[in-house]
Order: sequence, then structure tokens, then C-alpha cells
Amino acid sequence: MKILLHMGQGKTGTTALQQSLHAAADTLRERGVCYPRFGGTAIAHHLLMPLCGAGPKMPLWSLNDLGGTEEAVRNAHDAWAATCDDIRSNPPDLLILSSELLLGGTDPQEKARLFEILSQLSTDIQPVIYIRHPVDFYRSSLQEMLKAVTRLKPPVCLHLREMVEGVEATFPQPPVFVAYDKSTLFEGNTVPDFANRFLAPLIGPITLPPSQANQGLSAEALVLMVQLRAEGGNTVEAGRRVARLKKRLIDFDQTDPLLHPLALLPEVAEAALRSATCHRWLAETGRLVIPGLDIDRIDGAAVPDWMMTASPETMFPHDANRLARLRKTIGRLGPGPVRGVTQSADSPKAPRLQDRLLQFLNRKLATTGRPSAPASTDEPKTGQTTPKPGARRP
Repeated sequence: MKILLHMGQGKTGTTALQQSLHAAADTLRERGVCYPRFGGTAIAHHLLMPLCGAGPKMPLWSLNDLGGTEEAVRNAHDAWAATCDDIRSNPPDLLILSSELLLGGTDPQEKARLFEILSQLSTDIQPVIYIRHPVDFYRSSLQEMLKAVTRLKPPVCLHLREMVEGVEATFPQPPVFVAYDKSTLFEGNTVPDFANRFLAPLIGPITLPPSQANQGLSAEALVLMVQLRAEGGNTVEAGRRVARLKKRLIDFDQTDPLLHPLALLPEVAEAALRSATCHRWLAETGRLVIPGLDIDRIDGAAVPDWMMTASPETMFPHDANRLARLRKTIGRLGPGPVRGVTQSADSPKAPRLQDRLLQFLNRKLATTGRPSAPASTDEPKTGQTTPKPGARRP
């Protein structure tokens, strides 16, 4: 049995590929290819991280979904045990494992542990690494960062050489490098490219179901997300409220035509390119040449400090008028004011109609000397039920 270990790089269509392989798992199994289901809603094999000891390095959202580090380890061992039982009872020709976290999220010792675990099933392990142009990679990574957080990170591919050398030092077979470039990918997409490049030679031509993942947002939508989180105090709850706006932001982008696609400012793109010494190393050593990458412009200049301290939304150009239209649209469609998207618990509440009527009656009765009407209270009377939030009061 051969093991195909798809290790990333992130931002190279990994989620779409994992969704497609997961959807086609039953069909693939009938044709001698095993793409394990690790349980729950998991489409990727990120549980390989805690299996080899790198669980704490997983993204926080992923660990939380698994119930924390200890629960992730238990889930990982259970998922892997089930996979091994399935493979031994019905041996496939090919086992596909996919997690973009493995490339940069594991150190040499953890990679060695991963090889030890996999080699219990087969020593014929082929690592696969798709790699993207450094400027496009940083632009896509920055977009993902701004969808969820506001803290900037340097171009992640700065340590790509270290990641690659860690893989090469661990696995007997050198990794297969593929340039993530639409002009060279089969049908311009990772999903058919992976099927044509790695599955067709083994099991004959096969068509994986298409999948659309990680739909991008416009520059104005990203700026608004940053602003709304800041207006909500950059709290976890503010982040969650803003995250729930993504669908509306995507809808707005489709109805209000973009003037320009999302792009880095020229000085940001230049800084990301000049620091991409790992990509120059890949080309100079014959490992991989990225189409359109001018390695002569890569001089190893350090990432400037201003890229680490600048406000995130200043990293790319955006249209102020379109941003204003977007803010107005979201404020009109949202359940509450634009600030923080919804009214916070400590915000002053508007008086109820019943309270206003009672206040009016009290003022009128006070002028005639009659006893005042009883003050309003939120405590229900005997036999009454408390109205549900949002329910119309009598």
C-alpha cells in the first residue's frame, strides 16, 4: 500500500481538495483508495497533529472544536485506531492523508514521530506539497487573518525552507512539489490537478466532485470587519458577532460591483517578495520554479517594522465610498446598530410602550391630586408568564 501525505502549503486550495476527497470517500474506497473519515464534521486529517505530539500547536479554534488538548489526543488515537482497523480488514492500494497543518505545525521530532506511526502501515510514503507565489500567499493569508483577528503576522512563508528540509530529513522519499498557479495546474484548479497528477496513474482517470471553499471578501468588507471588531472592544464576543456577518458581506460584494480585486499595496507586496528567500532557494536548488516569480528581486531584505505595527486595513487599498455603502447596508439589515452589530447587554434600553403610558398617566394624575398608578415592574404577576425576548407585549 502506498501512502500519499498531502501536507499543504496552506492557501493552495487545501480546504477545497479535502472537501472533495471527503465527499468522494465511498467512491474512492470502491476503487482501492482510502480517504479516512476522522469522525464528526472533520473533512481533513488535522488530528494527525495531536497523534504525533503537536496538538498544542493546532489553531485555537480547532482545539476548541475538539474539546481541548486532552480530548484532541483521545479523539486522535480513536480516529487512527479506526483507520488502521479499516485498512487491515480491507487493504486499499492507496491511503490519502491531508492536513496543511503538518508542514509548518510540526518540528523535526514530531515529523519523525508521524513517520513512525505511518510506517506501521507502510513505508512507501510520498509527501506532497503545493506551494504558492509568496506575494499571492501573503495576500491570501492576510485576508484570512483579517476575517478572524486583527493582529498582523509577518509573511508565513519566511520559514518555508526550514519546513521543507524537515520533511526531506524525515521521509525517505523526497516530497513532490507542485506550483499552485492556475496557468500550470490541470484545469487551473487544485482538485482536478490532484486527481490527474496523483490518482490517475494509480487507479485510472477519476473525477473528484468540485468544491468551493473559503470564498474571498472585498477590501471594503475586510476593513468593515476590522472596524466593527474594534468598535466592539475587540472582544471574543465582538469577533463572533462580526463573523456572523460574512454571508451578508459576500452578498453585498455580489450586488455592489468591485472596482478592483483585493490586492496588496505595492510597498507591501514588494516587502513580501524581497523577503521570500525560501522561494529563491527552491528555484536555485531545482526543487520548484514558481511561474512569474522573479527570483532576482528577492534579496533577503528583512520585513520592515511598519508591516508589523500598521493597522491591518492599511495593507491594501480600499474605496471609502463603497465602504460607506457597505456599512449603511449592514446597519440597515442587521438586528441592531452597526456598532458591535447587536446591542450589548449594558447598553441603555429604550423604554417600553407600557412604561411610557404609565409615566404619562402618573404625570396626569399628579396634577389632579389622585393616587398614582402603580409603577411598572418586570416581575410577572401570579399566573402570568414572562414574555420571551422579542415577543410583543400586550
